[in-house]
Amino acid sequence: MKFFGKMVANKLATVLVLLVILASLGLFITWKINRFNGTSNAQYNFVLKKFTKENQLLVAGAEWETTRNQNFESEATKKWPKWTNFFKDLIISRDIEVKVPIKTEFKLDLTQLNQDDIELKDNVLTFKTPLTVNVDSQQEGNPKIVSSSSGIVDKAVDLLTASKKAMDFLEEKAQETVYETSQEAIKDSERQEKVAKYAAENLEKLLNLDNQNQEKIDVQISTADLTFKNTDPKK
Repeated sequence: MKFFGKMVANKLATVLVLLVILASLGLFITWKINRFNGTSNAQYNFVLKKFTKENQLLVAGAEWETTRNQNFESEATKKWPKWTNFFKDLIISRDIEVKVPIKTEFKLDLTQLNQDDIELKDNVLTFKTPLTVNVDSQQEGNPKIVSSSSGIVDKAVDLLTASKKAMDFLEEKAQETVYETSQEAIKDSERQEKVAKYAAENLEKLLNLDNQNQEKIDVQISTADLTFKNTDPKK
């Protein structure tokens, strides 16, 4: 009886090993077919490295190091029940942290401005209608993967192609990162106040260039006079 029980236990163990191998092979094939074709989730961490006043209508510039945490989910496995998450993460998963150097420019748009939009009284210039500040970000340099975690299947493929494929995928997603950086640049109230200050100073310089024999014009701009517009496409 003991021999029979031991034989059954050994066979069950063999079957379990075979099932794990077959499941891994199946997931590997699924991953190969759907690699980076599924959905992905991204989280951002923004580090403002520099914020400076610019001349003329380019009123301010910011340099960022945007950290994008990217999680990839295979199209073939995203509908699996929640209790399988551990196995999906163990066998097929990829979490990547990448840093992207980005420069943001704040440009004061005066193209639609006319004399009805301004008021000059006692040499003080104010605005009756809001001025548009175009917020434009560009990627400067190449993104850099600073950390990456993989499932069992990914780790095997990493030796050949996975890291390159991941970088290619992230480069395709770079525009989303640029867009999100512009969104971050817009929403900070302290930064908006600096843009208003720099805009007033630069407009004063322009208006007073040929005003040597007359009183200087004082330009007053507050954040209430500005409308910030993200000019970067999301995708």
